[in-house]
Amino acid sequence: MKKTLIIVLVAFIGFGTQHVNAQLDFGVVAGMNISKADFKNPAHSFKSGNRCGWFIGPKVEFAVPLIGIGADASVQFSQRNINIENRDGSETSSNKLNTIEIPINLRYQFGFSSLAAAYIATGPQFGFNVGKGKFKEIRDTEYKVKNSILTWNIGAGVKLLKHLEAGVTYNIALSKFAKYTGTQESSLKSNTFQVHVGYFF
Repeated sequence: MKKTLIIVLVAFIGFGTQHVNAQLDFGVVAGMNISKADFKNPAHSFKSGNRCGWFIGPKVEFAVPLIGIGADASVQFSQRNINIENRDGSETSSNKLNTIEIPINLRYQFGFSSLAAAYIATGPQFGFNVGKGKFKEIRDTEYKVKNSILTWNIGAGVKLLKHLEAGVTYNIALSKFAKYTGTQESSLKSNTFQVHVGYFF
């Protein structure tokens, strides 16, 4: 998957630089993750509450003027906090998932005036684990964290004065991020709601 990702990024950058009429912007983005884990095995008497994390990294955007169609990509260091508790709330455990996230989105941007524009965006996000390879839940059962995670983004936001951006994204898990195989197989997925701000130079 890493080779495929590199090819996609090179093609993305090449497409943006070859279209002289396209507006190409570089900047930095930072925001908050609100994550919740979902257990695949219903026999487990666990639930997960929403927990906050954060992310930050460089971002590139390009758009074709008048048409408004473009794309964006970024490389982010992301920390998700996964909370696990008994259904009666008697015991809890908290685990951190540290990843490098590379979202690549198609976007459509439309302006209200020369000062402000709104956008919608969607696309895949490739995550690579850079934190611990295992974590434990309440019963000290070890879950193995996958090296790579695939998710899908759906987002919207606004861009102000061509430099400031604010938006929200819902990150849908397409693959599990952790797995346990014992007497019964169990795995976890995590969907994430994100709020971000960005500045473009």
